[in-house]
Amino acid sequence: RAQPLTSRSAMAAATPKLKLSYFNLKARGEPTRLALVIGKVPFEDWRLPAFDQWPAMKPTTRWGQLPELTVGEGDSELVFAQGDAMLRYAGKLTGLYPTDDLEALRVDEFLGAVEDVRMQIVPSVREKDAEKKAAMRKALDEETLPMWLGKFDGFIGTNGGTYLAKSGGKPALTIADLGLYALMSWLTGGVLDG
Repeated sequence: RAQPLTSRSAMAAATPKLKLSYFNLKARGEPTRLALVIGKVPFEDWRLPAFDQWPAMKPTTRWGQLPELTVGEGDSELVFAQGDAMLRYAGKLTGLYPTDDLEALRVDEFLGAVEDVRMQIVPSVREKDAEKKAAMRKALDEETLPMWLGKFDGFIGTNGGTYLAKSGGKPALTIADLGLYALMSWLTGGVLDG
């Protein structure tokens, strides 16, 4: 079962020092950031000041990418990467990740679907040929996105109309909703413009 919001504050007090490092974007790091804020878990929200600094920073990161989550400090400091892994950790800290195995599996399924949608979009973002890009965007607009987003909408509808998944046997805000929110923010923030 998910922890009620009142007990999340007590959990936050026992949490080691956290630092979330990411670009100043609403993309892969955003769901973790939101989970920590919603759960009232203190953390340092470090954002790369300028993209031109990324090439120098990239080799110093764990996997050559961001986001990263630093847990602890000094000799006990550990650095983790991979957005969904960090999101699950934040979800466990904040009670936004179900403790029931099947409810957690459903949340994981939705997070996987969010990543599937993102991976359908990325090739069109990277495409340099304007004609190919236009064809890719047309397929996204007319086929891919309506199908995927319609599925998400249907799942929200069958779960009571507000949230994707359940926690504690009831529809509840989970990290799956935060993942979908970040995806929608990315989509509506201009990633498909131009």
